[in-house]
Amino acid sequence: MAFLDKIGKKIGDVAGSASEMAKDFAETTKLNSEVSAEEKKISQYFLEIGKYVFEQEKDNPESPVAVTINKIMESMKTIEDLKKKIEEIKLDNN
Repeated sequence: MAFLDKIGKKIGDVAGSASEMAKDFAETTKLNSEVSAEEKKISQYFLEIGKYVFEQEKDNPESPVAVTINKIMESMKTIEDLKKKIEEIKLDNN
């Protein structure tokens, strides 16, 4: 009987440990999800700040961010050119 009692106790201990591990896993998953949501908010706030700074500084060649603003302007021009090409292809296919 003592043998069976020991096995029963071991099984109970393992089950309790597995249950605790599952709870911990669920909690850390939830917390990681919350961290991720906050990081996304921060990224959005950075985008908002960047857009604001861009609008304020885009016509200032002396701006400390002038180099980056020029890169953005070049990319915007490239996008505009690519969209024109897309429209030309669509018109040619009609």
